[in-house]
Amino acid sequence: MDSTPDESIYMDQDSVHPAHDDAGRSFLPPGFDSMEQYLSKLQEFLHQCEPITNLMIVDYFTTDSWETRMPQDWREAFESPQGKLSSLDLMELVSLGKLRDYKSSSAATHGGGQDASGPQDWPESLKAFVRMIKTLSINRTLDPDYSKFKDTLDIHLIPGMSPKKLHEVEILSGLMASYSKEHGIGSVIDLGAGQGYLSRVLAFQHQLCVLGVDSNTIQTCGAQTTQKRTEKLFVNKTRNKQNSAKKKEKKQAKAKDKDSKDTSKPKGQEQQQQQQQQQATQDQTSTSSSSSALSAVPQETSSTACPVSEPTSTLSPCPTSMSAPPTSPRPEKPTSRPEEDESCKKISKKFKTEAGSSASGSDSGQAGTNKKPNSNSRKKKTKKINNSAKTTTPTIPTAPPTETSVCNGDSNMDPATKEAAETQGSTKAPMDSSNDPQMAQTPGSNFQLQHITHTITAATLPTLLKEHFPKISKPSTQHLSDHHGEEEHDVGRWTLCGLHACGDLTSNMVKLFLESSATCLFSVGCCYHWITERYDKDGHVVLDDGSHGFPLSSVFNARKAHLGDHAKMIACQSPERWLPYQKESEDAIHGHYFRALLHKLMVEKGLYPGPPAIAPVLGRMGKHRLKGFPHYLATALQRLKMPAEAITAEEAQRAYDTFLERDLYRIGIFWALRTMLGPLFEGMILLDRAMHLHETIMSRPNTKTASVQLVAGFDVVESPRNMVLIALKD
Repeated sequence: MDSTPDESIYMDQDSVHPAHDDAGRSFLPPGFDSMEQYLSKLQEFLHQCEPITNLMIVDYFTTDSWETRMPQDWREAFESPQGKLSSLDLMELVSLGKLRDYKSSSAATHGGGQDASGPQDWPESLKAFVRMIKTLSINRTLDPDYSKFKDTLDIHLIPGMSPKKLHEVEILSGLMASYSKEHGIGSVIDLGAGQGYLSRVLAFQHQLCVLGVDSNTIQTCGAQTTQKRTEKLFVNKTRNKQNSAKKKEKKQAKAKDKDSKDTSKPKGQEQQQQQQQQQATQDQTSTSSSSSALSAVPQETSSTACPVSEPTSTLSPCPTSMSAPPTSPRPEKPTSRPEEDESCKKISKKFKTEAGSSASGSDSGQAGTNKKPNSNSRKKKTKKINNSAKTTTPTIPTAPPTETSVCNGDSNMDPATKEAAETQGSTKAPMDSSNDPQMAQTPGSNFQLQHITHTITAATLPTLLKEHFPKISKPSTQHLSDHHGEEEHDVGRWTLCGLHACGDLTSNMVKLFLESSATCLFSVGCCYHWITERYDKDGHVVLDDGSHGFPLSSVFNARKAHLGDHAKMIACQSPERWLPYQKESEDAIHGHYFRALLHKLMVEKGLYPGPPAIAPVLGRMGKHRLKGFPHYLATALQRLKMPAEAITAEEAQRAYDTFLERDLYRIGIFWALRTMLGPLFEGMILLDRAMHLHETIMSRPNTKTASVQLVAGFDVVESPRNMVLIALKD
């Protein structure tokens, strides 16, 4: 093959004859009648682009890449005064596929006019290159209908999410919830769940039964910790709603009773009642000072005594365990909240803390300067209230001290009992769905969301389903079958999903979906460079055990489709982000210049062999680049354990200045053209997965409902891996 691309491939070509089988036509860009036709033209185009595709930027200097890999007429056009691209021109070329007017260059204007001996326009092959990329690219524009999912997440589920993650989760969870409602799906397995952002939204907000699975224990632990915090927030939210609803119902019932009484009473009886109410008001005013003081400090009691928080005239009814009932009727609006029977057995954590502070303040014997500022005032206030209570209330027998009888630091309590009670309070287990029945019934509790560390296979999946989804979710699947007794242990309809599942995980997810009882699949891939391939570049099989991630479909296997390491890396690029993030794009190009120049100096000094040897991996060096190339070089030598004195700072700076103006621009051109090819390589991977699902599902005779969609689920600038693969089989 020639060292430069064949210009004919960049020219528009006549369409080949359409194939008879139009399977997968809906996935294709406009103008193609079959997947075979599209794939044939795509492979031909990408094959001719290999000199650019297979370039290692780190070897830019050592292989003289500008001269050996860039077509000559392209080089002349890009470096002519008329064709010199500004930074903005380069960003628009990559993101918009816009090749600016050749004669409108600002460089040509300032240079005194057009060079008659140079190119007069962009080469036709370069313009065809830009057109072909647009022609072969699948649609990646976000569906406007998905904007309805924006800003729909519960505020308790947002903490920890980046704007990108928030954008992805709110749309994908909304789509999944819509499908679940439409098809009666009640359960979800989230593969590669990570920190559990998607899992929590599906469980807490959409009330789906979710199992989050990840192979990394650290990720699973993080998801479990965040889940417990979210559970508490949602339980409090649910309880507040329930309390508000109860209060509203009581208020409405009370108003209704009052209206009915007013309409049924005779006029004389109403006057008599008004006089009685006025007399009761005067009696209540005479004791208002002691009553208000006593109601301000609720008293904690033992498990067999009712709280003593008010004078007898305003006491709420107590449980039957009291030895004597109150002697006055219960008022309509008590000043303290009536306690339920179960509440009499619990100690308020807030008042227990205050009680402990008062008790320790009186018993510790510490100097006054070490006491809490309000300890004395609290003791005086308590003493005053107790004295007032004695003069206005009858004596209520107190139950014998128990382990929970910590009442305002009662000094009459048995010391051993008091210590045991305080110990019990300090070692109380944290509230979660495992020890709180109310929380266990709340959507999103452990009974609906679980995270485990596991590697799922077709063999282990049935066991996981049985263990974590033991019964059919009746609200969503009861109507799906008339044989409920036979399906007692069936999990019903469930979805398999993965948000940015790396490498082969997405391919394995597709295989697992087809082999399992799952009803629906939602898959968003990423990290394409980790994908394993069945064929090498010559079409020879290198993986024959079925473990490969590409290709999966019969149509791609028939053409022995191969990507290669460079193409898989380019598939991870994001051309749409170059223009919106111009500064970050410029910094990235500068980083490539630093790395290529470092490798050039290392090879020249004999510190490392040149090509075909692979350049050493440095890791992230962004922050060191900010301090200049000499610092960057010194850090790299140290990291690679090479002698620091091999290349001096003066040599490093001199090399940087010498090549900066010319080669920084050339490297930018190379990187831009490579990035523009990214959507084509990503499209190959996505279309292969979609076709495999389409071929397998549609060929099953017993499938009643089946569909496969490849949609742009996210904004491509906000989330570059924005294509969602959706499959349904029923």
